[in-house]
Amino acid sequence: MEQLKAKATYATKLAIIAFLLHLVWENAQAPLYAGYQSFSRHFPMCLMGAIGDVGITLSVLALVWIFKKDTSWITTDFFMLAIIGFVIAVVIEQHALLTGKWSYALAMPIIPSLKIGLVPAIQMTVLLPLSFYLAKSAKMYK
Repeated sequence: MEQLKAKATYATKLAIIAFLLHLVWENAQAPLYAGYQSFSRHFPMCLMGAIGDVGITLSVLALVWIFKKDTSWITTDFFMLAIIGFVIAVVIEQHALLTGKWSYALAMPIIPSLKIGLVPAIQMTVLLPLSFYLAKSAKMYK
């Protein structure tokens, strides 16, 4: 029972931290997407994006809990989390661009070999492991 409570506490901290980090990042990078230059125009989309990013973060956590007996590495192997985040970002960006879900403004730096934006690739590469690290370090007060 204690292990389940510890997992729930960690997942809650992870979700809150990931949401806040991604909400800030999504809004900061929004002007790099076509049609999202004004805050009032992009905030609702960024809010939904941040919620989706939390879903991705918790999915990574759940998959680790399902497939790995020893889950201690997830809070220390930030390089592996960065690789997972980068792969997720590439898949999401390529799919969104191919289906016309969004497009980039001229200011978006592009990774030439992948033909995706550098900033969203960095987002998941950095924020996924950072969220796990901060959730491990964060103290929850009642």
